[in-house]
Amino acid sequence: MKTTPAKARAFARIGDGAMRFGTLAIDQRPPLMHLVAHALGRDPEQVGPEVTELKGLLAETLGRAVTGILIDPHYAFPAAMPTLPRETGLMLTLEHHRFETTPEGWRKSAVIPGWSVEQAVRMGADGLKLLAWHRPDAPPEVVEHQLNLVREVGEQCKKADRLFIFEVLPYPIPGEDAATYKARLREMSLEIAAAFADPGFHVDLYKLAFPGAAEHVKEFGGSGYTLADLEADMREYTRLPAPWLLLSGGLGADQFVQMLEAALAAGARGYLAGRAVWQHPLRFYPDRNRVREALLEEGLGTLDRLNELLRTLKPMYPEADWQLAGVAG
Repeated sequence: MKTTPAKARAFARIGDGAMRFGTLAIDQRPPLMHLVAHALGRDPEQVGPEVTELKGLLAETLGRAVTGILIDPHYAFPAAMPTLPRETGLMLTLEHHRFETTPEGWRKSAVIPGWSVEQAVRMGADGLKLLAWHRPDAPPEVVEHQLNLVREVGEQCKKADRLFIFEVLPYPIPGEDAATYKARLREMSLEIAAAFADPGFHVDLYKLAFPGAAEHVKEFGGSGYTLADLEADMREYTRLPAPWLLLSGGLGADQFVQMLEAALAAGARGYLAGRAVWQHPLRFYPDRNRVREALLEEGLGTLDRLNELLRTLKPMYPEADWQLAGVAG
């Protein structure tokens, strides 16, 4: 793959220098807001300080075991940055966790109000992540809104010479039968990835879920398809114009380790995982000491298993023109 010197350096910052990425996501907002609110008996919209503190603990305990970390600007950034190791690459999220929903239930994504690629770059980001919800069967105006948003962010990242990390996910709409939706996930996951395969989106790194539903995987107790079937599907991801990382997508730690093994065999360059690493240790919240112990034992244990798989990948290096351009000798 060809890229600019600045982006090649950014790849090295958030990876291991050989395009292997063992990266952690703590940019989630609603999942942590609801977890904290439930534990404290509070409104999810009124637990901002507690969520910030918790994200700081996640960064402090797990930040040294990953090559890069994905954080949000409002909650995680103030708490994570003072403890983040200097060798850990920084990714900042762009999308607002509140999305517009049409009367029929279709989703329109947006950037966090008052936030931009330019601001994220000033805050030291090596890469900018955008999540866009997508359904191939959505009305044309909804599809076009999502495509335009991704194009716009891609152009801004290109102009800023920073990595554009793009995540795309399907979603159910109100009234849709849950079993039917999950049965369609395998096919739909490949369709939504293909919808953003045009190099004109300027994606540098894709963050993608495995193509299917966990309850349909035979190795996880289902009766639909095997990990080998999904490995074959995920080879389609590897045809995209940029490398891709596997997201955990609600899988448990053991399941995610197995899925990552299949993804790496299919051509993935690593993982960008959140809940598979830290969700189970947070069962002890609000007992901070017990949460810390569980993160250091279970969370780091999961990362060790993931990183052991990652080390089996052969090195890969992006092409960049390292010659000085436009500088007189």
